[in-house]
Amino acid sequence: MKNDNSSFKNSIRCPPVTGKIGPRGEFGGEEYLYFAGNNYLDLARRTELIEGATKAVSNYGASFGAGRTTTGTADIHLKLERKLAEFKGTEDAIIFPSGYLGNQIMLSGLIRDGDTLLYDGWAHPSIIEALPQSSENVIEFNHNDIDDLRKKIEPEKHGIVLVNGVDPSVGDLAPLDQIMKTTEGKDFRVLVDDAHGTGVLGANGRGTPEHFDITSDRIFQTETMSKAFGSYGGFISGSHDFIEKLRGVSTTYRGSTPLPPAVVGASIAAVKVAMKEPQLRNRVKENAQYLVNKLKFSNVKADWYGSGIVNLDISERPSKVISNHLLEKNIIVPYIHYPDSDSPGKLRLTVSAGHSKEDIDFLVDTISELFEE
Repeated sequence: MKNDNSSFKNSIRCPPVTGKIGPRGEFGGEEYLYFAGNNYLDLARRTELIEGATKAVSNYGASFGAGRTTTGTADIHLKLERKLAEFKGTEDAIIFPSGYLGNQIMLSGLIRDGDTLLYDGWAHPSIIEALPQSSENVIEFNHNDIDDLRKKIEPEKHGIVLVNGVDPSVGDLAPLDQIMKTTEGKDFRVLVDDAHGTGVLGANGRGTPEHFDITSDRIFQTETMSKAFGSYGGFISGSHDFIEKLRGVSTTYRGSTPLPPAVVGASIAAVKVAMKEPQLRNRVKENAQYLVNKLKFSNVKADWYGSGIVNLDISERPSKVISNHLLEKNIIVPYIHYPDSDSPGKLRLTVSAGHSKEDIDFLVDTISELFEE
């Protein structure tokens, strides 16, 4: 029986999720074509993840009942950390309850006395909120503007540059190659929040640095299992010594209840699938390229930078009209304000490995019919 969703369709909000999420999802009891969210590899509904979660709950119950530093570390926590380190090609990894906490945990072990923190003007709120309130040396530079970064870093002695690897709203990439050249010869590290790059970018899905073919001990990534991996929780990988340092100094890590069994079981399965099926990453990119080509053929301006996010070059008011029109046709492409509620509204359009060309054709045809009216 379908629920009455008229109140949702008359606003910009979509109905609540009532079923599994994939290229199509059930919202309010109805099926919608879904070009939203972050389930880039289409793993959230995979049998392997569901079975992994179910088995873990059966073995361990609903929760581990204590923090990691007392009695709450389970063997499957350690297994997941080993699997993530294998995925990243590093010595060790640390997991924690939310990817949003990653930048705070990272900075607790990365900041040195007197460091200057230069952050991108479009930095994710999790970066902004992680910046120490007590520090006077916090400087914003214009989004992806290397000349501005170069000018502002010149008088500084040492510090950290903080960027999104992939911008969550438009999908453009931090120019890491240029950032590394700009900081060369200076005592600066680079923190990359790679929530939207991990699993999608790079030959092995290791994120933005791998996309640029950069290997450097000056780059530090914060990453998540809640997007391409289709599960939940954050992680940081690196040398054994650095990971042990984070375990010791981060009060956020030490004071948090660890990821519950269901999430850990699903995440282990997700990393295995991502490593075993590289074609999923390729499919995301193929779908994104196909979508951009179709949009441009229909005279809709669109940009794509390599991730699962496609940017529509449409102003605020038409974006809201399009989002509502699509919702009426049971297609979800959300209208958002980013990076904060005062930012101009825009459409956030994403593709996954699970979308078919027919799905994409229907989306573009539905957008085009609005332009023709």
